[in-house]
Amino acid sequence: MLLVFGFTVRFTTLAQLQFFCPRCGGDRTGARRAARRWFTLFWIPLIPMKRLGEIVECETCKTRFDSSVADQPTTADLAAVLDDAVRVLTAMIVRTGNITSPALRSAAVTEVARVMAGYDDSVLTGDIVALDPALAERYVTPLADGLEVAGKERLVSSLVRVALSDDTVTADQRRVIEHVGRGLGLTPAHVTGIVTSVVSEREPDPDPGHPA
Repeated sequence: MLLVFGFTVRFTTLAQLQFFCPRCGGDRTGARRAARRWFTLFWIPLIPMKRLGEIVECETCKTRFDSSVADQPTTADLAAVLDDAVRVLTAMIVRTGNITSPALRSAAVTEVARVMAGYDDSVLTGDIVALDPALAERYVTPLADGLEVAGKERLVSSLVRVALSDDTVTADQRRVIEHVGRGLGLTPAHVTGIVTSVVSEREPDPDPGHPA
């Protein structure tokens, strides 16, 4: 009698999870699955053998990835971190400027309220007291890899605009902005370019009726 034996790999689903699928380019539902080699007889798995590790399989495109893909932040995770960063960094801009300036405080509240409902001047006051501008870089480091360059530029630009609501960017505010840029992985020249661009937006056009 001819015996047909061999080996096969079988997968066992361990858990469902949400992850960022590199193939789909967005957040997807996936399955964390464990791989194991089995001894087969007449193509029937009979004896479990060596464990081969774990993978994550996307339920949409069916692509299998190394399990480390589950450790990467999802789009939803990045959005939450970005919203928190806007709140924290905007408060730091106020703290390092003229804290009593109505224009500066109003601009800060308006900016944060775009991403956080119910944010008002009283909450801003609490944030100003609680936050240390020296830690600005730490708040954006998680965004360095996941946020597109355009998103990084928008974040830095928003901080510059809030600072300029009080007509100038103080040395301490500029230091916060530079720390943010460094935490996002932007070069000093890139940050300077963003600041210059925002400042130029606020400068009035020369009156064509009068010589420069």
